[in-house]
Amino acid sequence: MEPESPRPVAGGSLSPFESPSQRSDERGLKAVSLAMQDIQHLELLDIETIIKDTAIHETISVASSRVLGFLDSVEREPHPREDLYERLTIFGQLFDVSFLTVLFAHRKVFHRIAAQSLQSGAEASGAIVCWVDAILSKLGDATIAVASGVSSDTTTPTFPASAEYRAEEGLRAASQLPSDWHLVAGVIASEQSSPAAKRLALRLSFSAFVLGPCVRPGSEPKTPYGMMEVLDRCVNQTRASGFSASRAGDRLATQERLNFAMIVSLFATTNREHRRSLEGSQSRPHTLGCLLNILQNVLHPDDPVSSLEFTAPPEDLDPAQTVLLRWGDTVSWCWETWDDHRVANAETIVFLTSIWLRHVDGDDAHPMGVSTASSIAILRVLHQVGLSLSTSAGVLSVSMAMISAACSNAGRSISHLLSHQNEDERWIVSGLCKYLLSLFVLLGIESEEISGINDYIIEALSLLDADTLNICLMHVRQEVTLRFAARLHERFVGVQGLLQQGLLQQTQISNLNLVRSTLNFAAIIWFSRTRGCLLRESVSPLLSSVVGLLLQEGSAWRFLGEALLTTASAARRDPSLTDENRESIWQIAITSVPSELGIVSAFAHYIITSEYLCNSLYCAEAWRYLGEVLLLVLKRHYIEEQEPLALLVCPTLCGAMIRLLQADTASTQFMLSTPFTLNLCADLKSVCEGTHGEDLEYFAFMKARLNAIGTRLLDQIQVKSRRVPSSEVAPEEFPARLMFYRIYGVAQLVLVPDQ
Repeated sequence: MEPESPRPVAGGSLSPFESPSQRSDERGLKAVSLAMQDIQHLELLDIETIIKDTAIHETISVASSRVLGFLDSVEREPHPREDLYERLTIFGQLFDVSFLTVLFAHRKVFHRIAAQSLQSGAEASGAIVCWVDAILSKLGDATIAVASGVSSDTTTPTFPASAEYRAEEGLRAASQLPSDWHLVAGVIASEQSSPAAKRLALRLSFSAFVLGPCVRPGSEPKTPYGMMEVLDRCVNQTRASGFSASRAGDRLATQERLNFAMIVSLFATTNREHRRSLEGSQSRPHTLGCLLNILQNVLHPDDPVSSLEFTAPPEDLDPAQTVLLRWGDTVSWCWETWDDHRVANAETIVFLTSIWLRHVDGDDAHPMGVSTASSIAILRVLHQVGLSLSTSAGVLSVSMAMISAACSNAGRSISHLLSHQNEDERWIVSGLCKYLLSLFVLLGIESEEISGINDYIIEALSLLDADTLNICLMHVRQEVTLRFAARLHERFVGVQGLLQQGLLQQTQISNLNLVRSTLNFAAIIWFSRTRGCLLRESVSPLLSSVVGLLLQEGSAWRFLGEALLTTASAARRDPSLTDENRESIWQIAITSVPSELGIVSAFAHYIITSEYLCNSLYCAEAWRYLGEVLLLVLKRHYIEEQEPLALLVCPTLCGAMIRLLQADTASTQFMLSTPFTLNLCADLKSVCEGTHGEDLEYFAFMKARLNAIGTRLLDQIQVKSRRVPSSEVAPEEFPARLMFYRIYGVAQLVLVPDQ
């Protein structure tokens, strides 16, 4: 028969029913930390000494009061604006395994003292509890508050006299825990323990092995021996007892789903540790099936898998979802465990990923590394999003924040997979590429948030080689429901329409970004050498409109100059397009400022690939413009974020200047007579010969970039100075590739030498 009420030990222990003092707030967090040290370093001698030693009583009373006061404040306000880091650090120390071990050792001693005091024959109508039980009970409540971000008052069932009942139930649960800390985890699946004791054991274990290490980096305690078997039994018991969880339910349902979330997180942590120690040991399929059912009740208790909206995950996380997603490596473990889309109800993992993308991804407090499993998870989300957008008959609710995060992670995944060059993972890269291409035309141009998504897509696609892009473009063009070519044409027409509006107003910057990203997308397609995707009647009007805008509005080049020149250079790969804007493009380029290295690089490549050069005046201006920029690079004028880009593009500048030297004799002599040419030759020769004495690392890298092409430029200048005819340099000798670059927060698609 269960005792009616707990009885605190007499003599020196804090009554658990007393209202905890606010001395924690008054004396600050340092007092709480000192109180923990007092508890941890408390020397417990023989029982008789402890009973008589008033100093020990006072130490325990003060220390436990401070700890309880701190836990009460955590429960009331889990994530305060002030002192959050310090508070979480102390909370992590409370759940350090060594501290919990000491607490249970103290608890064992004081339980013995209480038992001795009851052996005199007095009626023992209550459970034996002590100050440690009060702390353990409060730790359980504080765990839920910190992990879910809300006070435990909102996640605990309400009953008459609720506060008193909760305190009594918490103490009763604590009194039923084993005498040693390492045995507590076994209570989680015990058939003899009460539900309250099992719940408290689960919370304490979750905090020690999942929550604690998160708030206290560097602490990675090993789970107790046999923990995997305990959780295996717990999962199967949960499935056998059925689920009553419901988002629309009362607080009992909330509490149940919180338990489910902690079970999944603990299982993930323990299983990952188990795999490492047993070289890939895996749980039984039946257990994983049960666990997936539990996961469904945490993520979407009211919605069947068939009705999940992957494009619009919940706007807010409820307490159970917060516990699951924000603590530990649960999400990544789920990706690794259920990476096969053929598994029954695997859509739940896609939904998990979409929620994680919307609410947790990018949070510095919860970083997530890139892996093959995470890449597959992102691929599956993009698949569902693309499928929903392409087949939806009506207006579809779409979370742009989630899609933006998915596209950002897709780029990181592509970079990760390409760096490892594993042929078995090429299908993931191709899949990500296809879905990113699809999303670019599916998302349209109406949303103000689309610009950032476009940049992520462009960045990811710029990482891929021409063959991969070519194959993926062929695939998306063949998908009937996607209508890729038609949608892309609609986008070009729509973007051209934006050029007729007041684009240069501050409120219309997003429209300029849409024009820029559309031009960049066209450049990527042309560099892939894919025929038939871009129609002349779609692209030519847009290019002409952008040229006209830049000639009329000089300030627009800051947004569109680099994109126009890069696209115009890439368009040379399409024989169906004529170079009808050639002189205007030269005029736009040579009047831009030298600091815009993206424009400089694109213009240099445009000159290199030109079949015909412009007139003498334009050639002379281009020589001056490119030469001045090259001289600035040689003198290390560009610093901070510009410096790496300057080093990358300087060979292209040399190549363009070599091409300009193939102009007619009069133009060439005029170019060579400019005052800075001698200075340029002297500095370029110094770099190529390695005689520059300062900043050896910078100039050594520049020498490696310029040694061949720089020497060739110097030779051509010498030859042309003697008026000796020379053969033209074929454009193919200066291959280039597209590189996505963010400079001072602005996204650019830059042409750099393919070396």
